[in-house]
Amino acid sequence: MVTFTQLLELDVNGLETFADRWGRVHKQIKEAREGFHDDVVRKLHADHWRGEGGRKAQEYCDRIQTGIDALDAEVKSLRRFLDEEADGTKGRGGVKGFEGLQNEARSLQQEAFSHGMTINDDGSVQYSVMYDPGSPDAQEILDESKRTANSLEGRAKQVLSTATENDEWIALSLKVIFGTVQNFETEDRKYDVFEPTVKDRMVRNQLNNVGALANARGWKTTAGLVQHYLDGSGKPVEVEPQQMLNDMPQFQRDLDKTMANDVGKRPDGPFTTEWQSTAPNPKDGDKSMDWYYGLNHFQYRTVGEKHGDQVTYHVEVQKRYDWGVPSEHRRTQTAFGGPFKMELEQADLARLNSTGLARDFDVKGSSGQMRTTV
Repeated sequence: MVTFTQLLELDVNGLETFADRWGRVHKQIKEAREGFHDDVVRKLHADHWRGEGGRKAQEYCDRIQTGIDALDAEVKSLRRFLDEEADGTKGRGGVKGFEGLQNEARSLQQEAFSHGMTINDDGSVQYSVMYDPGSPDAQEILDESKRTANSLEGRAKQVLSTATENDEWIALSLKVIFGTVQNFETEDRKYDVFEPTVKDRMVRNQLNNVGALANARGWKTTAGLVQHYLDGSGKPVEVEPQQMLNDMPQFQRDLDKTMANDVGKRPDGPFTTEWQSTAPNPKDGDKSMDWYYGLNHFQYRTVGEKHGDQVTYHVEVQKRYDWGVPSEHRRTQTAFGGPFKMELEQADLARLNSTGLARDFDVKGSSGQMRTTV
């Protein structure tokens, strides 16, 4: 619990400085990513390297770029959290909330001093009253002092309660943003490097139950991906982009925008669009709900050839199923807390990979050839 002294002595500007420093880190990572893309990836793809060696080189460089993007996403998530949620714009109050609470605490301290009272660390009020026991006003003096002390104590304890809630909320949120306590994780997380604890085994059992419940609801994608994670093979899972487009209207809408706003404006010839993020909208129906709980955000791109307004292309999708990208953090899995009536912290789910009780894997797929008019 936050004490009264801690609240009075809190360096409210410290978290602001912390946010500014992470903003500079984000800028440096962004510059490194742009340099790698322009100097390596773009040239590699533009030269159309052929054969198995060319394909491997492109995949390797794409993977490096994905790793940089993952780290940058973590830093952006941290910066956004500090700039917005912890700063009082969203969430539970954060820095601005602490600043206001600190001002309240100082005001209460001054009020207590004016009555010859002191506020203890737990919010209780300590005081003594000088009075003449024989005076007819003695009882009134005692009652008035007690009323003042009770009022101060009630307000002080409320301030400390709110400060403690804010402190716990920020601490839990930062824990998830940074991943586990062992490392600041990117997508390339180490496998089977820690001994599993009793809690780890309990989390695994809970996640296994989630998979079973998803299967019972008919959500085969969610159930299958959860089970594959727990099976621990780490083998890639192939998905069908065409089926995903049929199941997720939001994916189709995003693809249509890409074709109209990107491909449609390109010159004739072969093309490969940049990887873009999309996600199912749960409001689009049960199939979208299945993909939402099973995969949520994923990336897609189109590869094809354009002649006038006629385009022949295929769609590629990819996702690292790892539970451990802090940029996608949720303190508890609200999806599981909803239909599955279960709360699982993302950092705990991600740790299963580090203990060998589950294993991260790649989800990818490529559609058949399609045609459209732009």
